Amino acid sequence: KKGEQVTLSGRTGAGKSTILKLLLGLYEPQSGSIRIGNVSATEVPEEERRSLFGYVEQSFHMVPGTVREQITLYDRRITEKQVQAAARLTGLEDSIASLENGYDTVVGGAGGHLSGGERQRIAIARAVLKNAPILLLDEATSALDNESERLVNKAINRISRNHTTIIIAHRPSTIAMADKVVRL
Repeated sequence: KKGEQVTLSGRTGAGKSTILKLLLGLYEPQSGSIRIGNVSATEVPEEERRSLFGYVEQSFHMVPGTVREQITLYDRRITEKQVQAAARLTGLEDSIASLENGYDTVVGGAGGHLSGGERQRIAIARAVLKNAPILLLDEATSALDNESERLVNKAINRISRNHTTIIIAHRPSTIAMADKVVRL
């Protein structure tokens, strides 16, 4: 449901990431079916199906460029107001303000000047800007220290109010946020 967080948890290799890829249409089920709402996913055109999801991978890639370009992925249709709103929602606003050139700070493809938590929140901001009704987060906090994890989880909670969120998680603090937990 909208505003609901569902956590997928289980041992490595249980199929958690595979479920997300099935939802995205990157894999086709060998048996059974995927339903989105009351409609079979195979009946939804691929482009429309993918537009339903914002996806944050466990390890994502930074692009060469500024903080703004990291967030927008060079999409010129995204306004400055939208970029700032996504940064505020994901808790990046203060971090960006502390950079020498703010949103215009060049951080490069490796994300120099940014912590792991800041890079992860940029990935979440990208998904927020897509404004898809369903957010898929694959181990969004797995490589973070406790403080960065707390900030990312806080951002996820703010964002989840307006989206259906499916989170793959192992950490108890992330699992505890869920409305429902599915163990595989």
